[in-house]
Formats: sequence, C-alpha cells, structure tokens
Amino acid sequence: MTSVSSPVRWAAVGLSAVFVLTACSSSDVFDFTETSMGPAETIEFRVPDELIEMDQEYAENRVVDSITVSATEAEDPSECAVRYDFGYTGDDLDRLTEFAENHYETRPPREAAFNAFTGEAPNDTDMEDDFSSAVVQLKCALSPSDDSDTAEARFVRTNDKGGTTHFILAEFSVMSDGELFVHGVEARSWRLDSNGNWVKG
Repeated sequence: MTSVSSPVRWAAVGLSAVFVLTACSSSDVFDFTETSMGPAETIEFRVPDELIEMDQEYAENRVVDSITVSATEAEDPSECAVRYDFGYTGDDLDRLTEFAENHYETRPPREAAFNAFTGEAPNDTDMEDDFSSAVVQLKCALSPSDDSDTAEARFVRTNDKGGTTHFILAEFSVMSDGELFVHGVEARSWRLDSNGNWVKG
C-alpha cells in the first residue's frame, strides 16, 4: 500500500495565479517548480534532477523516470479519460517489477503498479502488463479552474516494508475537449523557497 506521510501541499490561489497559460503543444514539461499549468494537450511530469540528487533515498529506490498524460476516449461518452505513459531509465523498471510482483498475493502485478502511480483503486485497471501505460476514467472538469474531480501523477520509491512511499505528486484535471490543467502539487519531504531552491519541509 502506498504510504503518504505528512505531505507538503502547495497550490496557487486565484484564477490569475492558478494557471500559467501556455500554448497547446505536443508536449509540455511540468517539473514541479511551478504549482500549476494549463491548458495543455499533453503533459510530461518529471522530478527535477537537482531534487533527485538531493534525496539519495529516492534516487536509489525510485521506480519511474517520467509520467506523460494525455486525454483519451472514455468508456462513458459523458465522462473523460486520461492515458498515462510511463518512462523508465536504469533500474527503475526492475525495482517496479519486483515491488509489483510481491505486493499482492492474489492480484496481478499491474494492479499494484497502477495504484502506486495513479492513487486510484486497483480494481478493473487499464494498466498494460509491461507497465508501459495505463488509463484512468474520471469526470470532465467544467472549467479550467474546476478541481472537483482530478487525477494524480505520482512519483514514488520502494520502501523496506515491501510497499511504496509517495515522494511527490501533481493533481490535474481534463476537460471534454482534451485540455489538461495542473491544479496543485504535494511533496512528502521537500518544498520550494521563494528563491526557487528545494529545501527540506
């Protein structure tokens, strides 16, 4: 089970601050140095190299390098869906596979990976067996500022209890036209100061 202990959450307040408006492109990178983003057709979430280097435990036990999200066709035409594509480097995939195969005794490994990366219940998942991609169904946002129904992109590390520990995550929504908006960030042990430096929090 994913452990989320005393996360630090920061989010901009007010519509003018909540959204850094960017032109829609094939890919927008979100590196957690801002609290928001949107609109975007595709968002690639990445933990900054600087932060990885500062947290040895995460660097040595992380299970994914990047998470890219985009809108996809929903099972229910009145709702929305998001496709996740996962990028791995080094030993990331080996650590994920070991965790996923051992986490549940009676469930497929893909269900453990699905929960670790999305925070969603692992029942009836749309996670590929090779952990390359997944799909999450959710309600469509009614406006760019609507954060009543969001999905999560979670970066986790394995822990000594055989599970995963949340490191940093972003909450985002999707509108019916496929536009994505990041609404906020939660970090377990780190935060940005006013000078843009990562500090223990």
